[in-house]
Amino acid sequence: MKAGRVSALARIAELSVAFVCSNLARAAIGFGLTLVLGRGLGAARFGGWILCTTWAATLTFIADLGFGVLLTRDGARPGAQPPLLLAASLAWRLALAIPLALVLIVAAPRLASDGELIRGLRAASLLGVAGAAYGCFGALLRSQPRWLPRVLGMETAWLAAQVAASWWTVHAGGGIVRLVAVAVAVQGAQILTAVAIWRPVFGAGAAAPREVRAALVTTLRRALPFAASGLVANLQARIAPLMLGYLAAPVELGWFTAASRVGRVARLTPQAIFAGALPVLSHEYARDRAEARRVSRTLDRALAAAAACAVVVSLLFAAPLMRLIFGASFAPAAPSLMWVAIGLVPSLSNSARKIFLYAAGAESVVVRWSALAVVLEGAAGAALIPALGSVGAAISAALAEAAILMPLRKESGEPVKNRALAVVN
Repeated sequence: MKAGRVSALARIAELSVAFVCSNLARAAIGFGLTLVLGRGLGAARFGGWILCTTWAATLTFIADLGFGVLLTRDGARPGAQPPLLLAASLAWRLALAIPLALVLIVAAPRLASDGELIRGLRAASLLGVAGAAYGCFGALLRSQPRWLPRVLGMETAWLAAQVAASWWTVHAGGGIVRLVAVAVAVQGAQILTAVAIWRPVFGAGAAAPREVRAALVTTLRRALPFAASGLVANLQARIAPLMLGYLAAPVELGWFTAASRVGRVARLTPQAIFAGALPVLSHEYARDRAEARRVSRTLDRALAAAAACAVVVSLLFAAPLMRLIFGASFAPAAPSLMWVAIGLVPSLSNSARKIFLYAAGAESVVVRWSALAVVLEGAAGAALIPALGSVGAAISAALAEAAILMPLRKESGEPVKNRALAVVN
């Protein structure tokens, strides 16, 4: 194995470990925040807090516009212009997020009748805007492998600070509005921290207004395929539960959801690997396309082996695992879990190929095949769910991923000449 490939795989491994540790720490801290607010506010007001933060997160998601992935990919490339990328993405995100925030402020009385909750929703509009703004800084900072562990550590530390500040606020008698204000302050602090470390990470320099205006349309055009890919991924995650709710009994939806949650846990480490792989593969592709392709294939084989182990475990222990985690009433979900695990094999391989295609500038290819997978899953689900329930939903998801396995491998096996990859030339 070439030294360059070993180096790239070592960097992916290092960044993957950083993401895994960060995700575990954030999950623990997030659970701590749930305990603090749940115990301090009571069920009704805690539900109000969840409503406010959900609307803020929705605003941030809509305003993403695909820049979250684009900035991480393009920022990792040699010769990137981070100040220009930051300015253009901030301009587009704020141009959308601020009007959406104003709509939320005006619509708040229609979304809630309680006075405190209305004020909380209006405060949440600022939280959504702040989240959209920090996302630009965070995505670019995470594109730098040398700095990524420190950036993740900074974000985790500010989340811990939010828990401490929220605890103090609740015990001081503060309610939903003050807690949302704490979250806004934490986002603002993250932005200030990102500004403070910007120069050490990227050096001095700022984008001229004329350059930013010239880059706006080009930057948005490059980002929109990522936005479309995010929408397709969200639809793919929801199509099976929606079809089960319409075509099967509620218990089937419960069984499928439980099996899917176990499958989601199995994806945590691979997802961290994909997050670490994108900036490394993007940098490698700009430097040596053939070597980047070989690194991607090595990563694919490693994930396929891990997925095969998950299949073996599920086939042997699915029923006792479901009883142990969810209780005896979920034992019938064991066949669903088996098919969820089987679906991991093509799904993880497809995800690895998608990350390579993102790094190579072929995100439109990803959108096309992902959309086809959604259509195929819907068609298979319509045929299988009425007869097989949750098992049919799990089988349809696995079949859809398997159907696009070879096309994605073919697309990522050689440069997509004359098509999407031409954007990197």
